[in-house]
Amino acid sequence: MILRKHVSLIVLLMFALSLTGQTLTKGPYLANPTPGGMTIRWEVDQESSGRVYYGQNQAFKKSPKAVLLGEKSGYYLYETTVSDLVPGAEYDYQVKVGRKKGELLHFRSPPNNDANCTFAISGDSRSKPQIFTQIVSGISKSNPDFVISMGDLVADGSNLDQWNENYFAPAGGLISNTPFISTLGDHEVGGDNGILFKHFLFPDLNHEKLWYSFDYGLVHFISLDYRHADSEEMQTWFKKDIQASKGRWNIVFMHRPTYNLGGHRTFWGHPIWPDLFQENEVDVVFAGHSHIYERFHPVYKGKKGNWTVSYVTTGGSGASLYEAVQHPVLAYAKSINHYIDVSASSEKFEFHVYQIGGTAIDSLSILKNHDGNQNKQYQASASSRDELDIMEIFAGPISRALESPPLLYRAAELKIKLHPESLANPVKFKLKLSEASLPNYKMVAFTGELLPGVDQEIILHIYGKTDLKISSWGNIDPLFRIEAEYEQNQINGTVQGKFLKIRAW
Repeated sequence: MILRKHVSLIVLLMFALSLTGQTLTKGPYLANPTPGGMTIRWEVDQESSGRVYYGQNQAFKKSPKAVLLGEKSGYYLYETTVSDLVPGAEYDYQVKVGRKKGELLHFRSPPNNDANCTFAISGDSRSKPQIFTQIVSGISKSNPDFVISMGDLVADGSNLDQWNENYFAPAGGLISNTPFISTLGDHEVGGDNGILFKHFLFPDLNHEKLWYSFDYGLVHFISLDYRHADSEEMQTWFKKDIQASKGRWNIVFMHRPTYNLGGHRTFWGHPIWPDLFQENEVDVVFAGHSHIYERFHPVYKGKKGNWTVSYVTTGGSGASLYEAVQHPVLAYAKSINHYIDVSASSEKFEFHVYQIGGTAIDSLSILKNHDGNQNKQYQASASSRDELDIMEIFAGPISRALESPPLLYRAAELKIKLHPESLANPVKFKLKLSEASLPNYKMVAFTGELLPGVDQEIILHIYGKTDLKISSWGNIDPLFRIEAEYEQNQINGTVQGKFLKIRAW
């Protein structure tokens, strides 16, 4: 009998220790902000009960008991939602796991949908947490209502350690007090097709169809899944969603840019999505992927005074920076680590871009009249989209990697396929080496004409004039690139390709 009592005491002691011995491994962090509601999530190393204590002026209430969202490699993710909040009010909260309460934290309850709001923008924060930590510090000083991200929070989306090292550790102090809402990046897809991204950020969505929308104050946000540019399902969903929007401002954010002259030279979604954005009166399209800051002059299609869209690439929150180029269609472009602060009121959508340390480098204001139409001054600053659509035809194809290096007696072949799907009129063009490439390389320039809807295939032969150095990544030294000159009616200009490299070297 005595032995049995001792065994019972040991079991009770072990149980009591298990209730207090859980370790919080991620979070707490905020999610799903809605008027009067907020979701709090956290991860622990044991299955456990848990809830949130929250309130104002030390008058705390208990949240519903936390629910288990899932388990990954012995770590358990929980969440609970509070839904009786005063819109726009400040709240303190603590997470209680087992018998142990965490530190006192706070959040701002989301406002009603007719309220002004502020938010910050970050993009491509992976790989260099020391940079992302400084970006987080700048954003925290701005004290925005929430943050949106262009994705690539980690370098390998299937790697649990990277989620902690690249995202949860550097962003922990921010995301415990401020909702951080990300679109899917290609590095989140790598390894597990977005499963961990969904697990941590969007447990209710299908990891193969990660598009969604939400409202915050006067703004309607739409996040697109970059993997599905040609998906009729996503196009149909987008049109239905935005046509039902009651937002004063409609903002799209996604990983890959629709227009992009530096970095990757990505032109996502052509020829369909640029028309959808204009026809459905999207105000700004934010994207990342290229690790630079790049803002195009506002653009329209058709006649002056049509709906105008601004395109912004913001991928400078931590990943290694890429080359930025300058061009008349760009309002500002720079290879720099940065973040964006945004404010939205009924009359004005305004943002300021800051580099690390807080120095402003760019800004944009969009004004709207009482009837919801864009201010004439803003529309007058816009230019036709025609030149951007011409540049899209060339920028990517002249940036493709080579299969072999350009040598003195053996040419490298650059195979170029041009698809003028969106052309309304013919375009005369010339493909040539850039001026800076001529001392070390030679190539016979190609002159031709593109006809609307008629594809062309071209092979350029590039020879080297000097000894080359080729890195393990396939980078070629001396650097060289191809340029495309184009001319269509009153439009003429040049677009640069990337510095060419060797594929799978």
